[in-house]
Amino acid sequence: MVNKFNKLSLQGKSLGKLTYVGRNKVVTNGDISVAVLNINDTLNTENITPQAGFDFTKPFGTELKLINASIIGGEARINRRGGVRVATKSGTLFPISDSKTDDISEAEYDAVFVSGKDKTPVGRVRSADAFDSHDLILFGVSPNYQIDNQNNPVRDDNGEPIISNYQFNFMQQSKSGEINDDDTFIHILIDPTESERLQVDLKPGTKLVPQGLKFAFVGNNATDWTVYADTLVPLGKNTPETHDSSDTTNVPNKSAQSTKK
Repeated sequence: MVNKFNKLSLQGKSLGKLTYVGRNKVVTNGDISVAVLNINDTLNTENITPQAGFDFTKPFGTELKLINASIIGGEARINRRGGVRVATKSGTLFPISDSKTDDISEAEYDAVFVSGKDKTPVGRVRSADAFDSHDLILFGVSPNYQIDNQNNPVRDDNGEPIISNYQFNFMQQSKSGEINDDDTFIHILIDPTESERLQVDLKPGTKLVPQGLKFAFVGNNATDWTVYADTLVPLGKNTPETHDSSDTTNVPNKSAQSTKK
């Protein structure tokens, strides 16, 4: 499988100001209670599966803090017969006055979780939960084309299909040669202009470190996650240990579903 990550650690404070709305029942059987939260005093909301024993009787508008949160592939109920796979968030909700903080250091949240076709930033996540960015060996590059509503390629004025991005295909070196492993391959998408610059003189086996990582949840039969990067840097003495994908602590939120471009 490709880009099959169990979970991504989520920095709760990067979602913004969280105020309590109430309890909702989710998944196909409606047997999981989640806390519905307004984000940054807007009409955007997040569903958070809280810790055991969470008090769902809090008054509307109570400000809360989220720590030790994560995002996994879950299921949302869409009718009585079934659901759809979505990015499910869980963590520990405390009063805003509580002194507890994330067990993970702030510097480790080096990537951004995004949603929607416009890749709207939602919150900061830790890329190390997905893969070791210093462990990636390039073995292929292929274009992805823009498609229309009928799933046909969109063409330019010359009749040529328009490239949406390039897919850089990686093997994880530490997993090379393993048997019955289902998460060996990592696909990372790069914008066309940067991709064409990067491809000059690249060879199979080149070790590249992604910079400016962004993760979007897809949840289809082929993969769970789409991974974007601003660029790729050859592994070497000058390779940064981490890369800050956002220059702000709070990432604007938009309650849109993640889709692969």
